[in-house]
Amino acid sequence: MKTICICNQKGGVAKTTTAVNLAAILARDFGRRVLVIDADSQGNATSFLGGDREKVGVAAMLRRELSDEKPLELQTTNVPGVSLIAGSPDLMDLDLSKAGDGRADVTCLRELRRALEQREKIAAAVKSDERNEKLAAVIYGESFDFCIVDCPPAFNAASSAALIAADAVLIPVKLDAFALEGMANLMRQIANMRRLNPKLQLLGVLPVMWYRSDTIQLAESALRSAGLKVLPRIRRSDRVDDMTYHQQPLIVCSPRSAPCRDYRALASWIVGQERKEAAEAAQEPKAAGKPLRGHDVETGKRRGRPRKAERIATAACALPRNDREGGAENG
Repeated sequence: MKTICICNQKGGVAKTTTAVNLAAILARDFGRRVLVIDADSQGNATSFLGGDREKVGVAAMLRRELSDEKPLELQTTNVPGVSLIAGSPDLMDLDLSKAGDGRADVTCLRELRRALEQREKIAAAVKSDERNEKLAAVIYGESFDFCIVDCPPAFNAASSAALIAADAVLIPVKLDAFALEGMANLMRQIANMRRLNPKLQLLGVLPVMWYRSDTIQLAESALRSAGLKVLPRIRRSDRVDDMTYHQQPLIVCSPRSAPCRDYRALASWIVGQERKEAAEAAQEPKAAGKPLRGHDVETGKRRGRPRKAERIATAACALPRNDREGGAENG
């Protein structure tokens, strides 16, 4: 199960929009089974997917409140193929100080992932022996191909739990000065989390709400000059705001819109990476190669190619070497 956390400490950068649209496209276009974990106290992903924030979810896991009488509730959603573990306002009280004194279990999502993956192995054995997928689904429940964690706009116990459990982190970013100023600190925190989760990789920085502008192009260039993997952007559109009112992902309410096409391209690349990793895992071990790079699609070959901007390096984006692509932490 590939686990991706959508993370940025800044609010209003389309973390939830990215999480729900990516989940819907992976399920609908690619037939993948997706689990969305809403780790944000606002619970926007839960509401959007038609979930119930009152059901037992992430907060109870972090507080170690799960029991036979109070089990974790896996919810169905209004998107076929997508399941949900709910976020709730209770998450607001779980800051890092509670993790430090043991009142918040920041390893809970990692343990959930291990349990789900173990269940998948058992279910696979049942399918192999019985040749009855329905039996495996009834006994062990649905397995998942992807888990997407919608993180809060803060570095707290919930976001720490997500980074400890994840294979990769995707950072949506609105290309303004505030985003650039906060990026160095975010990358340092992610690098620090690799001490607890050495396999954690940066999937990439995802420019969202993109539009053609000299300033936007310079901001993109600054991120690249800082050694970050910048993915092809998600274009700005009023259709994204309309989506929240309809409570339907773009693939349903506006499949031809520019941002929907962009999210589809991102999902296609992620599925391609998944297949590539599976194929490599099936082969004989080889010498260590280069770390996972950013999007294989060259930005310049997509519609709306920007003019070549001067590559600039700003103090705001100057990162320690280990936080950069290809640094020792990524090795």
